Order: sequence, then C-alpha cells, then structure tokens
Amino acid sequence: MKSFLRELGWCSLTGLKNTFDFNGSATKREFWFFLLFYFIAYSIVWILDDLFIKNTVDLKEFPIGELIPAGYIDPNVGLAVLLFRPIMAIPTISVTVRRLHDIGKSGWWCVLWVLPLPILGWFWLIPWLLKPSRIE
Repeated sequence: MKSFLRELGWCSLTGLKNTFDFNGSATKREFWFFLLFYFIAYSIVWILDDLFIKNTVDLKEFPIGELIPAGYIDPNVGLAVLLFRPIMAIPTISVTVRRLHDIGKSGWWCVLWVLPLPILGWFWLIPWLLKPSRIE
C-alpha cells in the first residue's frame, strides 16, 4: 500500500510538473496514475463544492454547452468544480499527448477526448492509452 501511494504521488507530481511539456513520453503507469489522481482530486473538489458552495451553473446553458463532455455526466456544477475542470485540462492534455508519443502516435490524437463527439472518440482513444510502451 505504501509503494502504491508513493507511486501515485510521484506520478501526480510528475504530471503536474510537466504541465506545459508536450514533448517526450509518459509511460502507461504514469498516465493512469495521473488520471487516478485527477479523479480523486475531482471527487474531493466535487464533494466540498456540493457541501459548502450552493451556487450551481448549468453547463448546457453555455453557448457551446452541448459540446462540453463533462456536461453529459454532470451538467449542474458548483463554482469550484467549474474552476477545477479547466485548470486541470492542460496537465491532462499534456500527459495524454506524452502517452500517445510513448506508443508511437501523434499527440494530436488527444483531440479524441472531445471530438468528433464527446465520449464517442473515447472508444478509439482509450485502447491506445492501454497499449504497452513502444520498445525503442
């Protein structure tokens, strides 16, 4: 358990530290631990937001609200969650780009997180992200 937490912490810090690094690669382990960190942090922010901040925003009311992937899962969000999502978008895109480089794909494939339709592109992208690292 201690090594799991150490690995989670290391991968999370590495992902955050390399927020603006879209070159290089990220191992499968680094990518999935960072995503686990993202979901844990998101859950904590969501719970705190739900308990202490009662103002909510309907994502579907935004001009492009129908195209926001998170709007399909949780369209009514509090202000803390609304701030958390774009702040964490860049590190998540960055680690996805580096993971795609690790399997020999262009980082531009990360647009499948949101295009052509949210969630539809995930069926193409997630199997790639599960592939083992490319052997040099």
